[in-house]
Amino acid sequence: MQRMIAGAVVAAMTVLVAATPAQAQAADPLQALKAKLGAGKGVKFTDVTSLLQDSEKTTFLRRTGKAQFGKSGIVASDISADVRSHTGGIFDYMQNVTSGRTIWMGKKSYSTAPFFSAVPEGKKWVREPIATTGGWTGTYSQLVNPAEPATLKVLLKGKKQGRSYSGKLTYAALEKVSPWFRASLPLGRGDKTVLEYELTLGPDNLPRRLVTAHLAASHVAENVAVGDGKISTETRYTGWGAKVRISAPPKGQTAG
Repeated sequence: MQRMIAGAVVAAMTVLVAATPAQAQAADPLQALKAKLGAGKGVKFTDVTSLLQDSEKTTFLRRTGKAQFGKSGIVASDISADVRSHTGGIFDYMQNVTSGRTIWMGKKSYSTAPFFSAVPEGKKWVREPIATTGGWTGTYSQLVNPAEPATLKVLLKGKKQGRSYSGKLTYAALEKVSPWFRASLPLGRGDKTVLEYELTLGPDNLPRRLVTAHLAASHVAENVAVGDGKISTETRYTGWGAKVRISAPPKGQTAG
């Protein structure tokens, strides 16, 4: 009987020892993310962007989208944007920010609300001369993407409280590590704008919610006064590792 008990104890200890490395790996957010990457996989997300000024919150942009992964990060995205018009302050300088859909595929992007032109009659899409994740809406929406391992690594250096990490980054620092940032703000190279962030992980240690904020004044020339309000974007992520396949729109519907 004692031998049977001793054998059971040894077996249980063996299972615990064997499980420890796997548990430790699962507890690492970077490893948890990398385990979801791979061709044909992806993640869904929603963005809500608002102006925070004078104790008021004015929401002007909502986006829904999905990102497709490769072996090491994001290779494509498909985002639909819904823009609400407002006037006064920074909103008077946002005439180019319009509702539409943008498909980004690395070095190519296609949009129903093009960055620099209009959609010709008889077409639904324009191939953009500069590949961006969301045209003008991308410059105002989520510039940070924790689905990139290098970006997530930087975010995890922030102050930790429970499952949340918070801190500050300059655009210039983000540009160095993030292809998503470079494709979302292609004209902002070397920008010293400071971005505040708070990233919250789910029980699976994958990004669940990300809130970022930066001064609205960074969107206009230095001599233009738009107040000290901030542009804040809240992004929520679901379906990590789900099947995602993003394709270019039909050639017959595309100009450029």
